[in-house]
Amino acid sequence: MRKACYLLILIASLQKFTAQETINAFDPNSFILGGDQQSVGATVQVQPISLIDLEPDPFSAAAGGGETLEAGNPFTGGGPGASSGDFWVNFTWRSLNYQNARIFVRASQPIPAGMSIQLQIINTANIGGDYNPNPNYNPVNLSTSEQVIVYDFANGYSGDGEGTGYQVQYMIQNPEALSLPPGFEILFEIR
Repeated sequence: MRKACYLLILIASLQKFTAQETINAFDPNSFILGGDQQSVGATVQVQPISLIDLEPDPFSAAAGGGETLEAGNPFTGGGPGASSGDFWVNFTWRSLNYQNARIFVRASQPIPAGMSIQLQIINTANIGGDYNPNPNYNPVNLSTSEQVIVYDFANGYSGDGEGTGYQVQYMIQNPEALSLPPGFEILFEIR
C-alpha cells in the first residue's frame, strides 16, 4: 500500500496542474482584459444640453426672497424700487453635430407705455469654464420680441456663480411709477 502511495505521488508530481491561467503582472493587458483579449466597437450618442443660470439670485433664501431662481426658471426682476443693477448669466451648451447657439432675451408680456427696460452686456469672464465669448455689447430695449444678447458660440460652459459668464446690466426707466403686469418675467433662452 505504501508503494502505491509513493507511486501516486510520483505520478502526480510529474503532471502539470494548473487551476487557472497564469497572469503576467508586468503586462497590464493580461489582467485588465483577461487572456482572451478582444476589441468591441461602440457608438454612444450624447444628448444636447442647454442650461442658463442667473447669479446672484435675487430671490434666494439668503436674500429673504421667495422662490429660488435656477437654470430653467425665468428672471423676474431685481426687486421693488430697483432702477439699475447687474447680474451674471451662466450657461452650459452642448449641441448635436457641433451646431452653434445664441442666447436670446424677451419679456413675457408687453411693458407698459411710459416704462422701458434696457439690458446690456458690460463684461465677460471665464472662471472655471470653457467657452469663447461672443457678446452683443449694444444695449437691448426689452420687448416681447426675441433679441440676441450673445451671438453664435460653440459648445462650452461658463462656470458657475458671480464673476463668470456674461455680466448684464439692466436699467429701468419708470418716471410715472408704473407697475409691471402680474406674472411679468424676463426670459432668457439658449438655442
